[in-house]
Amino acid sequence: MEIDLQVMERNGYAKDGNQESKAKPLLVMKFGGTSVGGSKPIKRVASLVEKYTREGNSLVVVVSAIRGVTNSLVEMGNFIKQNRRLDLELSLEDIFYRHLEVASNLNLPHPLRASLDDKIEELFFGLHSLALNLKETPPKSLDRILSYGERLNVPIVQAALSARGVFAEALDASKIIETDTNFGFASPNMERTEQHVKNIVEPMIEMGMIPVVTGFIGSTMYGDITTLGRGGSDYTASILGRVLGADEVWIWTDVDGVYSDDPRKNPNAQLLTELSQIKAHQMAMAGARVLYPKTVEPLIGTQTVLRVKNTFDPESPGTKIYIKQG
Repeated sequence: MEIDLQVMERNGYAKDGNQESKAKPLLVMKFGGTSVGGSKPIKRVASLVEKYTREGNSLVVVVSAIRGVTNSLVEMGNFIKQNRRLDLELSLEDIFYRHLEVASNLNLPHPLRASLDDKIEELFFGLHSLALNLKETPPKSLDRILSYGERLNVPIVQAALSARGVFAEALDASKIIETDTNFGFASPNMERTEQHVKNIVEPMIEMGMIPVVTGFIGSTMYGDITTLGRGGSDYTASILGRVLGADEVWIWTDVDGVYSDDPRKNPNAQLLTELSQIKAHQMAMAGARVLYPKTVEPLIGTQTVLRVKNTFDPESPGTKIYIKQG
């Protein structure tokens, strides 16, 4: 991708000798299924992204599937195995119209809406063809099916941002996150992922563009789509945070942050406003509800701050996770 230096300078990049030096803080922001679960929350997300962009930050946005869609895709896999063709067709139809309804309720300008509908239809027909031609769902095939949740939602979020005048582009993470072949619970090849990110993502950021990236998925060196485990969109964000050398990674969810215990079960649970990376990793591995267990791993030992924030109460301080000095 050719870099337009005038665009770069307008968007906060300054020349430093023969090198381009980043003048803006770089934030990777991941929005979970409840944060992008319908037209109203997606509009809220678009507003937040616009706000932090206008405050002088460079952003990479990571998006989950609409809430409940991944469960529907898992169920579709069971319908395939059980040869329940009618249930499969009905499930496919529900997924298709659910995404079209969300797109419709964004009230986009006509050209943007028409383009979005075309993208949704193209992706849906890929899913439809795949599902109807499968007789079994081995892990590799199931990963392909599950990937469609994020792949259908990313263009919707990107369109919502474009409608607000935000320079954003949808990006399929299978193009940048290279993994092993452990389908269903893949691990990234960080060296190869860093190369892909430098070639694809960094030029987008340098042009002042916001990449809107599918969470949860990657691909093998052979191009087969993989998933990073349920809840893996958090992991996607921290992987990108590490290879980009981001200043901060923000996990946007529907709670105020990380608590000392599950607040649904323990009314005395306390919001933890600060945590060390190691303590947060230990809590996640022990089953802390907010953090996917592998989320902290890529950031351990880096200076990148991890924050957990509430999409529906963005002024709440949330939880800050960082290297504690001394």
